[in-house]
Amino acid sequence: MLGARERRRLEPLAAVLDRAARPGPPRLEPVAGGIPRGVTAGLLAGTFNPFTRAHAALAAAGHRAGCDPVVLAMAPVSLAKEGLQRAHPVDRLDWVRSWARRHPWAVVAAASHPLLVDMAEALGRRTGRRVALLLGADKAAQLVEARWYEDPAAAMERLGRAADLLVAERAGHAVPDLPLRAVRLRTAGWVPERSATEARAAARRGFALDGLLPAVVARAVRRTGAYDSDPSYLARARELDAL
Repeated sequence: MLGARERRRLEPLAAVLDRAARPGPPRLEPVAGGIPRGVTAGLLAGTFNPFTRAHAALAAAGHRAGCDPVVLAMAPVSLAKEGLQRAHPVDRLDWVRSWARRHPWAVVAAASHPLLVDMAEALGRRTGRRVALLLGADKAAQLVEARWYEDPAAAMERLGRAADLLVAERAGHAVPDLPLRAVRLRTAGWVPERSATEARAAARRGFALDGLLPAVVARAVRRTGAYDSDPSYLARARELDAL
């Protein structure tokens, strides 16, 4: 059961996600931090299911590369991941926000549209400058898959106008040939091996999460039981749906 205090904390996040799901032009709505004009903003987008140490490392690498702020953008459902129901989007957004509050250069935002080109353009309209799109090699490969676009060539042209690409290595994924200029984003040697899939599996089995998730996220995952094998989390999810 959600307590009154937790309900008050999560209700604004539920409202943001509800607004993001409504029809309209692509947009980003910050839930932690602000997006000023005239800055070089990094964009790291994903379902953050959950937000892992690898996500955190990509964000930090983008910051070291000159991005300030780094915007962590979460669409309620992302491309090719519609079947991933756990954890609830409100919890996931809350977990990312908890991490970002410890990093003053990080901003968390809900995205209305799942395509990276839409997010990059929305962020660029806020800053008035080109965006640095932070990607793992797996996401970069998805970026150029024609099936996501009505007009792939036009989408790549739009992205080329809106963003520069910073691409990090990912285990099992070669950096694809990209129609846009891409710069390598350097991360620590352990980062390419980490994945949200691994973290969900570890949580489901009751394994240690310290090496997979930031501490604040690991505590929340354990507290909520979001990936536990028993169905008790479904009651929480129904309460979150009702916020």
